[in-house]
Amino acid sequence: MKHSFVIVAIMAAAACQVSAEDYGKVTATKVADGVYLFSTSRYGDVGFCGNVIAIVSSDGVALFDSGGTPATAREILRQLRTFTSQPVRYLVNSHWHWDHWGGNQAVRQAFPQVQIIAHEKTREQMIQVGVPWNAPGLERDLPNYIEGVRARASKASGPEGAHLRELLHADDDFLREKRLVTYTFPSTTFTDALTLRMGEREIQVRHARGITASDTYVYLPKEKLLITGDLDVAPIPFAVGGTYPADWIAKLQEFVALQPALILPGHGEAQHDTSYLQAMSKVFEAVRNDVAAARTRGLTLEATEKELGTKAAQYAAMLGLKEDATATFQGYFLEVFIRRAYREQEHPLGDEPTS
Repeated sequence: MKHSFVIVAIMAAAACQVSAEDYGKVTATKVADGVYLFSTSRYGDVGFCGNVIAIVSSDGVALFDSGGTPATAREILRQLRTFTSQPVRYLVNSHWHWDHWGGNQAVRQAFPQVQIIAHEKTREQMIQVGVPWNAPGLERDLPNYIEGVRARASKASGPEGAHLRELLHADDDFLREKRLVTYTFPSTTFTDALTLRMGEREIQVRHARGITASDTYVYLPKEKLLITGDLDVAPIPFAVGGTYPADWIAKLQEFVALQPALILPGHGEAQHDTSYLQAMSKVFEAVRNDVAAARTRGLTLEATEKELGTKAAQYAAMLGLKEDATATFQGYFLEVFIRRAYREQEHPLGDEPTS
């Protein structure tokens, strides 16, 4: 897979600057009756964290994802206890990327009876892909990068030196915390869908292929609440090597047709209408159509990447992004999406997570 802890974090930093004192800060927002969105600022410049959502009922709490580290999950649970005394009964993992399930162990430690739920392929990819993919980052890439920050901090003075020392502290904390992770895998899996009934809540857990082969999203029909995981990332979508363009577009259009009253994305703020989902769908379709047209004209993958790369600002503008966000959009989403859309024109995409 192209991305690493550091590459992904630098892209995130380019999209959203965070003051040093707020590295890894958890913020809780009540977004609906008994529903809380926990967002976490980036971990120095070496990692960032997916959103965590808590759904509170009269008979317990369901969590959607657990954050990037055990410490983040513990802080989320600490804040959650100020809102409710109900136990966490369910934890749903959206997909295998580390920033969405790194806190599983902390949830299980706090609530030993919690049922951790994921799609069957997500559990498989956590074990077979996620764990080995994390290994070089923890053993080599992150330590080497942090030593570079340490060297720069030792030579810098004034405001720059102060900033680098704060950054180094946050980076060191992140590496230390990641090394404390005990991989805690889902105890319950599903294939297509399952429904959780918890007090007055009906929680529909559903499978999709989009950013990965085994994305899980949640819909609460009574509340018209949609929780998407990384099928929806704002303000810039994210694509990885195992992305499925056609299936992703179809799922976004299905989401729009639901007309949810509230949408909680994998990263970013709560959305109160479908305008961003519609914009994502239009951009994805435009890129996919342009890839198909390029291939019909006989362009190679490399030539297609080059040609469509010149349209990055145009695609980004369709999402309402300013020109200075184009490079981040291109590296964060467009380059991978073009490659996957091209391969999709060649043959049906399998369940490979990183190609």
